[in-house]
Amino acid sequence: MFVILQHEIKNLSLQVMKKFYYSVLAGMAIGIAGICNLASGGIIGAALFAFALSAIVCCKWILFTGKAGFFTNGKEFADLALILFYNAIGVALAVLLSDSFIALGDNAVRIVELRKAAGLRVFMPSILTGLIMTVSVKCAREGQWLPLVLGIPTFVMCGFPHCVADIAYYCVAMDYPWAVWLMSVAGNLLGCNLPTLLRYLKS
Repeated sequence: MFVILQHEIKNLSLQVMKKFYYSVLAGMAIGIAGICNLASGGIIGAALFAFALSAIVCCKWILFTGKAGFFTNGKEFADLALILFYNAIGVALAVLLSDSFIALGDNAVRIVELRKAAGLRVFMPSILTGLIMTVSVKCAREGQWLPLVLGIPTFVMCGFPHCVADIAYYCVAMDYPWAVWLMSVAGNLLGCNLPTLLRYLKS
């Protein structure tokens, strides 16, 4: 009995560590993409942003907006908060390692000021980001990469908020409008689940 219990605890510990590790890696990938967008801007920065989600899907890392549209039970839904926290650690780590505060600070401030100017209205375009993310991830999992390659640059070029990527901009700008960020989280979550909601309505 003790051996079985010990084995179960070991398996649980491995699952917890795997979730932490893969979520942090996903956050780092998004952080790198955010820094690249700040450095390059325009269509180049937006196109290179697709690297992050491509890496996350291929390596099966765990991203909040990559999981938010696919939870199947209450436990998986509750896990989203932990995943988002781990993603944030990864983004902050990428920003710290990149040492981009001075070089990219002005660019980050510009984006953050736009988020703050939108205020709670940031919720609405965040829904569109979530929708794009779920469609991109779903298609990529099925071997159809074009929606991801085109979808990710689309939301970046449109300036739609992505709650994980925005953490990179907030960190570089050293400005943290938490209320605005939480609205982007809510908008992304709703948008990620629009395909599911529509299926329920259809049925």
